[in-house]
Amino acid sequence: MRKHRGPRLVLLIAALCMSLVLPTAATVPTGFQAFARTNLEAYDLFTDIDQTQWYGDQQEGVVRLACELDILHGVSPTTFHPQGALRLNEAVTIASTIHSIYTGQPDAIVPVQGAQWAEPYLAYAEANGILQPEEFSDYNRPATRGEMARLFAHCLPQEGLAKINSIFSIGDVDCYDTFPVPYAEEIFQLYRAGVLAGDPETHNFRPDDTITRAETAAIVTRLALPETRKNFDILSLYGFTTDDLPFSLTNAEGKTLHIGQRPYQELKDFLASASLQEILEHPDAGEQDAPCTISMETYDSVYVKYIIDKSNPRTVYVMEIATSSPDYADNYGVHAGFSAEALKACYPDETMLSYSEPHPEVFIGYSSYSYKVWGPEHYNTLLYKMSTTGKGTITELSARTSWR
Repeated sequence: MRKHRGPRLVLLIAALCMSLVLPTAATVPTGFQAFARTNLEAYDLFTDIDQTQWYGDQQEGVVRLACELDILHGVSPTTFHPQGALRLNEAVTIASTIHSIYTGQPDAIVPVQGAQWAEPYLAYAEANGILQPEEFSDYNRPATRGEMARLFAHCLPQEGLAKINSIFSIGDVDCYDTFPVPYAEEIFQLYRAGVLAGDPETHNFRPDDTITRAETAAIVTRLALPETRKNFDILSLYGFTTDDLPFSLTNAEGKTLHIGQRPYQELKDFLASASLQEILEHPDAGEQDAPCTISMETYDSVYVKYIIDKSNPRTVYVMEIATSSPDYADNYGVHAGFSAEALKACYPDETMLSYSEPHPEVFIGYSSYSYKVWGPEHYNTLLYKMSTTGKGTITELSARTSWR
Protein backbone atom coordinates (compact mmCIF):
# COMPACT_ATOMS: atom_id res chain seq x y z
CA MET A 1 0.00 0.00 0.00
CA ARG A 2 1.36 3.41 -0.92
CA LYS A 3 1.96 5.78 2.01
CA HIS A 4 0.54 9.30 2.00
CA ARG A 5 3.50 11.74 2.36
CA GLY A 6 1.91 15.10 1.41
CA PRO A 7 2.14 17.14 4.64
CA ARG A 8 5.58 15.80 5.62
CA LEU A 9 6.96 16.46 2.15
CA VAL A 10 5.65 20.03 2.18
CA LEU A 11 7.32 20.72 5.52
CA LEU A 12 10.61 19.26 4.30
CA ILE A 13 10.58 21.41 1.17
CA ALA A 14 9.73 24.55 3.20
CA ALA A 15 12.58 23.92 5.62
CA LEU A 16 15.00 23.41 2.73
CA CYS A 17 13.91 26.70 1.13
CA MET A 18 14.33 28.60 4.37
CA SER A 19 17.86 27.27 4.75
CA LEU A 20 18.76 28.66 1.34
CA VAL A 21 17.50 32.21 1.99
CA LEU A 22 20.36 34.61 2.54
CA PRO A 23 20.19 36.88 5.65
CA THR A 24 19.00 40.42 4.86
CA ALA A 25 20.88 43.51 5.95
CA ALA A 26 19.58 45.26 9.05
CA THR A 27 17.36 48.23 8.33
CA VAL A 28 19.15 51.54 8.89
CA PRO A 29 17.17 53.67 11.36
CA THR A 30 15.97 57.09 10.31
CA GLY A 31 14.57 60.13 12.07
CA PHE A 32 15.43 60.94 15.66
CA GLN A 33 15.67 57.27 16.60
CA ALA A 34 18.81 57.13 14.45
CA PHE A 35 20.76 59.31 16.89
CA ALA A 36 22.58 57.13 19.41
CA ARG A 37 25.33 57.69 21.95
CA THR A 38 28.00 55.46 20.43
CA ASN A 39 31.24 57.41 20.90
CA LEU A 40 31.57 56.85 24.64
CA GLU A 41 35.33 57.12 25.16
CA ALA A 42 36.40 60.37 23.48
CA TYR A 43 34.96 62.85 25.97
CA ASP A 44 36.80 61.47 28.99
CA LEU A 45 40.15 62.05 27.22
CA PHE A 46 39.65 65.83 27.08
CA THR A 47 41.77 67.70 29.62
CA ASP A 48 40.35 71.19 29.08
CA ILE A 49 36.70 70.68 30.14
CA ASP A 50 35.77 72.44 33.40
CA GLN A 51 32.99 70.20 34.70
CA THR A 52 31.65 73.01 36.92
CA GLN A 53 30.90 75.27 33.95
CA TRP A 54 27.40 75.37 32.45
CA TYR A 55 28.45 72.95 29.70
CA GLY A 56 30.22 70.50 32.04
CA ASP A 57 28.95 67.29 33.58
CA GLN A 58 28.01 68.98 36.84
CA GLN A 59 25.51 71.20 35.02
CA GLU A 60 24.04 70.72 31.52
CA GLY A 61 26.62 68.21 30.27
CA VAL A 62 26.06 69.22 26.64
CA VAL A 63 29.65 68.74 25.47
CA ARG A 64 29.60 65.11 26.59
CA LEU A 65 26.25 64.53 24.88
CA ALA A 66 27.32 66.11 21.57
CA CYS A 67 30.55 64.10 21.55
CA GLU A 68 28.92 60.80 22.50
CA LEU A 69 26.39 61.32 19.69
CA ASP A 70 29.50 61.38 17.44
CA ILE A 71 28.47 64.71 15.91
CA LEU A 72 30.94 67.10 17.56
CA HIS A 73 34.60 66.26 18.08
CA GLY A 74 37.65 67.74 19.73
CA VAL A 75 40.36 69.73 18.00
CA SER A 76 42.74 66.97 19.14
CA PRO A 77 42.30 63.70 21.06
CA THR A 78 42.86 65.53 24.37
CA THR A 79 41.59 69.05 23.60
CA PHE A 80 38.02 70.16 23.01
CA HIS A 81 38.60 73.94 23.23
CA PRO A 82 35.12 74.83 24.61
CA GLN A 83 35.63 78.59 24.36
CA GLY A 84 37.07 78.48 20.86
CA ALA A 85 35.05 79.91 17.99
CA LEU A 86 33.22 77.52 15.69
CA ARG A 87 34.51 77.75 12.13
CA LEU A 88 32.33 77.67 9.04
CA ASN A 89 33.73 74.35 7.83
CA GLU A 90 32.97 72.84 11.24
CA ALA A 91 29.39 74.19 11.08
CA VAL A 92 28.92 72.63 7.64
CA THR A 93 30.39 69.35 8.91
CA ILE A 94 27.94 69.27 11.83
CA ALA A 95 24.96 70.09 9.61
CA SER A 96 25.92 67.41 7.08
CA THR A 97 26.48 64.81 9.79
CA ILE A 98 23.09 65.46 11.40
CA HIS A 99 21.33 65.34 8.02
CA SER A 100 23.02 62.08 7.01
CA ILE A 101 22.10 60.36 10.29
CA TYR A 102 18.49 61.60 10.28
CA THR A 103 17.91 60.50 6.68
CA GLY A 104 19.48 57.06 7.20
CA GLN A 105 22.68 57.75 5.24
CA PRO A 106 25.35 57.54 7.96
CA ASP A 107 27.93 56.18 5.51
CA ALA A 108 27.21 58.68 2.73
CA ILE A 109 30.15 60.86 3.76
CA VAL A 110 33.59 59.32 3.45
CA PRO A 111 36.07 61.32 5.60
CA VAL A 112 39.50 62.22 4.24
CA GLN A 113 42.64 63.25 6.08
CA GLY A 114 44.74 66.36 5.71
CA ALA A 115 43.98 69.91 4.70
CA GLN A 116 41.01 68.88 2.56
CA TRP A 117 39.21 67.12 5.44
CA ALA A 118 36.08 69.29 5.05
CA GLU A 119 35.58 68.71 1.31
CA PRO A 120 33.35 65.61 1.59
CA TYR A 121 31.08 67.45 4.03
CA LEU A 122 30.90 70.53 1.80
CA ALA A 123 30.02 68.35 -1.20
CA TYR A 124 27.33 66.53 0.80
CA ALA A 125 25.87 69.83 2.03
CA GLU A 126 25.60 71.20 -1.51
CA ALA A 127 24.09 67.96 -2.81
CA ASN A 128 21.42 67.93 -0.09
CA GLY A 129 20.38 71.59 -0.06
CA ILE A 130 22.10 72.55 3.18
CA LEU A 131 24.53 74.82 1.38
CA GLN A 132 24.42 76.69 -1.91
CA PRO A 133 27.41 76.43 -4.28
CA GLU A 134 29.99 79.11 -3.48
CA GLU A 135 27.72 80.52 -0.76
CA PHE A 136 30.77 81.41 1.32
CA SER A 137 34.23 82.25 0.09
CA ASP A 138 36.26 81.31 3.18
CA TYR A 139 35.23 78.25 5.17
CA ASN A 140 38.21 78.42 7.51
CA ARG A 141 37.04 81.62 9.22
CA PRO A 142 34.81 81.66 12.32
CA ALA A 143 31.09 81.39 11.60
CA THR A 144 28.72 84.05 12.83
CA ARG A 145 25.77 82.95 14.92
CA GLY A 146 23.48 83.92 12.05
CA GLU A 147 25.43 81.79 9.58
CA MET A 148 25.35 78.88 11.99
CA ALA A 149 21.54 79.22 12.24
CA ARG A 150 21.23 79.33 8.46
CA LEU A 151 23.09 76.00 8.11
CA PHE A 152 21.50 74.21 11.06
CA ALA A 153 17.96 75.18 9.99
CA HIS A 154 18.49 73.16 6.79
CA CYS A 155 19.95 69.99 8.32
CA LEU A 156 16.54 68.67 9.42
CA PRO A 157 13.22 68.60 7.53
CA GLN A 158 10.25 70.71 8.61
CA GLU A 159 8.80 67.94 10.76
CA GLY A 160 12.12 67.73 12.59
CA LEU A 161 11.82 71.40 13.59
CA ALA A 162 8.20 71.42 14.75
CA LYS A 163 7.03 74.57 16.50
CA ILE A 164 6.86 74.32 20.30
CA ASN A 165 7.24 78.04 21.17
CA SER A 166 5.28 81.18 20.28
CA ILE A 167 7.91 83.71 19.20
CA PHE A 168 6.57 87.04 17.90
CA SER A 169 9.87 88.88 18.22
CA ILE A 170 13.55 88.55 19.08
CA GLY A 171 15.09 91.67 20.56
CA ASP A 172 17.96 92.00 18.07
CA VAL A 173 16.48 90.11 15.12
CA ASP A 174 13.61 91.71 13.21
CA CYS A 175 12.22 90.20 10.03
CA TYR A 176 10.38 93.37 9.09
CA ASP A 177 12.99 96.11 9.18
CA THR A 178 13.83 97.90 5.96
CA PHE A 179 17.20 96.16 6.23
CA PRO A 180 16.36 92.90 8.01
CA VAL A 181 18.92 90.78 9.82
CA PRO A 182 20.40 88.14 7.48
CA TYR A 183 18.97 84.68 8.03
CA ALA A 184 16.17 86.06 10.23
CA GLU A 185 13.75 83.45 8.90
CA GLU A 186 16.02 80.57 9.92
CA ILE A 187 16.72 82.15 13.31
CA PHE A 188 12.99 82.50 14.05
CA GLN A 189 12.39 78.92 12.92
CA LEU A 190 15.00 77.56 15.32
CA TYR A 191 13.66 79.71 18.18
CA ARG A 192 10.13 78.42 17.58
CA ALA A 193 11.45 74.84 17.53
CA GLY A 194 13.27 75.35 20.84
CA VAL A 195 16.69 74.74 19.28
CA LEU A 196 17.86 78.31 19.88
CA ALA A 197 17.08 80.35 22.98
CA GLY A 198 19.59 83.22 22.88
CA ASP A 199 20.95 84.91 25.98
CA PRO A 200 19.44 83.61 29.22
CA GLU A 201 18.04 86.95 30.44
CA THR A 202 16.85 88.66 27.25
CA HIS A 203 16.72 85.86 24.64
CA ASN A 204 18.66 88.18 22.30
CA PHE A 205 20.54 86.25 19.65
CA ARG A 206 23.56 88.44 18.75
CA PRO A 207 23.49 87.26 15.10
CA ASP A 208 26.76 88.93 14.08
CA ASP A 209 28.82 87.50 16.95
CA THR A 210 30.77 84.28 16.71
CA ILE A 211 29.64 81.19 18.60
CA THR A 212 31.76 79.05 20.91
CA ARG A 213 32.20 75.32 20.54
CA ALA A 214 30.51 74.81 23.94
CA GLU A 215 27.47 76.81 22.80
CA THR A 216 27.48 74.75 19.61
CA ALA A 217 27.38 71.57 21.69
CA ALA A 218 24.14 72.73 23.33
CA ILE A 219 22.55 73.41 19.94
CA VAL A 220 23.73 70.09 18.50
CA THR A 221 22.13 68.29 21.45
CA ARG A 222 18.80 70.07 20.90
CA LEU A 223 18.85 69.31 17.18
CA ALA A 224 19.43 65.58 17.72
CA LEU A 225 17.44 65.08 20.94
CA PRO A 226 14.09 66.93 20.82
CA GLU A 227 13.43 66.22 24.51
CA THR A 228 16.27 68.64 25.37
CA ARG A 229 14.76 71.59 23.45
CA LYS A 230 13.85 74.79 25.30
CA ASN A 231 10.27 75.83 26.02
CA PHE A 232 9.62 79.58 26.22
CA ASP A 233 7.43 82.21 24.56
CA ILE A 234 7.91 85.84 23.47
CA LEU A 235 4.55 87.44 22.74
CA SER A 236 5.57 91.09 22.79
CA LEU A 237 6.08 92.49 19.33
CA TYR A 238 9.49 94.10 19.77
CA GLY A 239 11.24 92.41 22.66
CA PHE A 240 10.29 92.32 26.31
CA THR A 241 8.30 94.88 28.26
CA THR A 242 10.82 96.22 30.75
CA ASP A 243 8.58 98.30 33.01
CA ASP A 244 7.53 96.67 36.26
CA LEU A 245 4.15 98.25 36.90
CA PRO A 246 2.67 97.77 40.39
CA PHE A 247 -0.84 97.40 39.05
CA SER A 248 -3.22 94.46 38.96
CA LEU A 249 -6.85 93.45 39.02
CA THR A 250 -8.09 90.89 41.53
CA ASN A 251 -11.37 89.03 41.17
CA ALA A 252 -13.83 87.93 43.84
CA GLU A 253 -11.93 84.70 44.45
CA GLY A 254 -8.60 86.41 44.92
CA LYS A 255 -7.17 85.58 41.48
CA THR A 256 -4.88 88.36 40.24
CA LEU A 257 -4.06 89.52 36.71
CA HIS A 258 -1.21 91.82 35.57
CA ILE A 259 -0.40 93.36 32.20
CA GLY A 260 2.42 92.11 30.01
CA GLN A 261 3.41 88.55 29.19
CA ARG A 262 1.68 86.23 31.62
CA PRO A 263 1.03 82.49 31.97
CA TYR A 264 -2.22 81.53 30.26
CA GLN A 265 -3.40 79.88 33.46
CA GLU A 266 -3.29 83.26 35.26
CA LEU A 267 -5.67 84.77 32.70
CA LYS A 268 -7.85 81.67 32.70
CA ASP A 269 -8.17 81.69 36.50
CA PHE A 270 -9.00 85.40 36.55
CA LEU A 271 -11.65 85.20 33.83
CA ALA A 272 -13.20 82.03 35.20
CA SER A 273 -14.81 83.75 38.18
CA ALA A 274 -14.90 87.33 36.91
CA SER A 275 -17.82 86.47 34.60
CA LEU A 276 -16.51 88.68 31.82
CA GLN A 277 -18.02 88.50 28.37
CA GLU A 278 -15.88 88.24 25.25
CA ILE A 279 -16.81 91.11 22.95
CA LEU A 280 -14.13 91.05 20.26
CA GLU A 281 -11.85 88.54 18.67
CA HIS A 282 -9.91 88.99 15.46
CA PRO A 283 -6.69 87.65 13.95
CA ASP A 284 -3.65 89.85 13.99
CA ALA A 285 -2.34 91.17 10.66
CA GLY A 286 0.13 88.29 10.77
CA GLU A 287 3.30 90.24 10.10
CA GLN A 288 5.10 88.33 12.82
CA ASP A 289 4.35 85.11 10.90
CA ALA A 290 2.67 83.43 13.85
CA PRO A 291 -1.00 82.79 14.50
CA CYS A 292 -2.28 85.48 16.83
CA THR A 293 -5.65 86.47 18.19
CA ILE A 294 -6.50 89.71 19.95
CA SER A 295 -9.39 89.31 22.37
CA MET A 296 -11.20 91.67 24.71
CA GLU A 297 -13.28 90.63 27.70
CA THR A 298 -15.56 93.12 29.43
CA TYR A 299 -18.33 93.36 31.98
CA ASP A 300 -19.63 96.87 32.40
CA SER A 301 -16.56 98.80 33.57
CA VAL A 302 -14.17 95.87 33.98
CA TYR A 303 -12.01 95.45 30.89
CA VAL A 304 -9.28 93.00 29.83
CA LYS A 305 -7.58 92.99 26.44
CA TYR A 306 -5.08 90.28 25.57
CA ILE A 307 -3.21 88.54 22.76
CA ILE A 308 -2.99 84.77 22.49
CA ASP A 309 -1.50 82.31 20.04
CA LYS A 310 -4.32 79.77 19.95
CA SER A 311 -2.11 77.13 18.42
CA ASN A 312 0.05 77.27 21.56
CA PRO A 313 -2.05 78.69 24.45
CA ARG A 314 0.65 78.42 27.08
CA THR A 315 1.29 82.14 27.39
CA VAL A 316 -0.75 85.30 26.75
CA TYR A 317 0.13 88.96 26.43
CA VAL A 318 -2.27 91.10 28.46
CA MET A 319 -2.38 94.47 26.70
CA GLU A 320 -4.76 96.34 28.98
CA ILE A 321 -6.69 95.90 32.20
CA ALA A 322 -9.00 98.52 33.66
CA THR A 323 -11.75 99.06 36.19
CA SER A 324 -13.74 102.06 37.35
CA SER A 325 -15.52 102.18 40.68
CA PRO A 326 -15.76 104.51 43.70
CA ASP A 327 -12.50 104.36 45.65
CA TYR A 328 -11.57 101.10 43.95
CA ALA A 329 -14.36 99.33 45.79
CA ASP A 330 -16.06 96.12 44.73
CA ASN A 331 -16.94 96.18 41.03
CA TYR A 332 -18.66 92.85 40.29
CA GLY A 333 -16.10 91.22 42.51
CA VAL A 334 -13.10 92.87 40.83
CA HIS A 335 -10.71 95.15 42.72
CA ALA A 336 -7.82 97.26 41.45
CA GLY A 337 -4.61 96.72 43.37
CA PHE A 338 -3.44 100.31 43.10
CA SER A 339 -4.33 103.90 43.99
CA ALA A 340 -3.66 107.43 42.85
CA GLU A 341 -1.35 108.01 45.82
CA ALA A 342 0.66 104.92 45.00
CA LEU A 343 0.81 106.06 41.39
CA LYS A 344 2.39 109.40 42.29
CA ALA A 345 4.72 107.76 44.82
CA CYS A 346 5.85 105.22 42.25
CA TYR A 347 6.67 107.88 39.66
CA PRO A 348 7.97 110.96 41.50
CA ASP A 349 9.68 112.18 38.34
CA GLU A 350 7.24 114.81 37.11
CA THR A 351 8.64 114.63 33.58
CA MET A 352 6.95 111.26 33.31
CA LEU A 353 3.65 112.49 34.74
CA SER A 354 1.03 114.21 32.66
CA TYR A 355 -1.65 115.92 34.78
CA SER A 356 -4.89 117.14 33.31
CA GLU A 357 -6.66 119.83 35.36
CA PRO A 358 -10.37 119.45 36.08
CA HIS A 359 -12.45 120.89 33.28
CA PRO A 360 -16.19 121.23 33.96
CA GLU A 361 -18.54 120.48 31.15
CA VAL A 362 -21.54 122.48 32.34
CA PHE A 363 -23.91 121.37 29.62
CA ILE A 364 -23.60 117.73 30.64
CA GLY A 365 -22.75 118.25 34.29
CA TYR A 366 -19.39 116.54 33.93
CA SER A 367 -15.86 117.33 35.15
CA SER A 368 -12.70 115.23 35.35
CA TYR A 369 -9.02 115.23 36.07
CA SER A 370 -6.43 112.58 35.30
CA TYR A 371 -2.85 111.46 35.78
CA LYS A 372 -1.11 109.71 32.93
CA VAL A 373 2.27 108.06 33.35
CA TRP A 374 4.62 106.61 30.76
CA GLY A 375 7.08 104.01 31.96
CA PRO A 376 10.85 104.49 31.55
CA GLU A 377 10.89 102.73 28.16
CA HIS A 378 7.51 104.10 27.03
CA TYR A 379 6.17 100.58 26.74
CA ASN A 380 3.41 100.96 29.33
CA THR A 381 0.96 103.64 30.38
CA LEU A 382 -0.87 104.04 33.67
CA LEU A 383 -3.99 106.16 33.72
CA TYR A 384 -5.80 107.45 36.79
CA LYS A 385 -8.94 109.42 36.12
CA MET A 386 -11.61 110.84 38.42
CA SER A 387 -14.85 112.10 36.91
CA THR A 388 -17.77 113.81 38.58
CA THR A 389 -21.17 113.36 37.04
CA GLY A 390 -24.72 114.00 38.11
CA LYS A 391 -24.79 110.49 39.54
CA GLY A 392 -21.65 110.94 41.63
CA THR A 393 -17.89 110.45 41.37
CA ILE A 394 -16.43 107.70 39.22
CA THR A 395 -12.80 106.69 39.51
CA GLU A 396 -11.11 104.95 36.61
CA LEU A 397 -7.76 103.22 36.76
CA SER A 398 -6.13 101.36 33.89
CA ALA A 399 -2.80 99.93 32.85
CA ARG A 400 -2.01 99.69 29.18
CA THR A 401 0.88 98.43 27.11
CA SER A 402 1.38 99.41 23.50
CA TRP A 403 2.51 95.85 22.64
CA ARG A 404 5.82 97.19 21.47
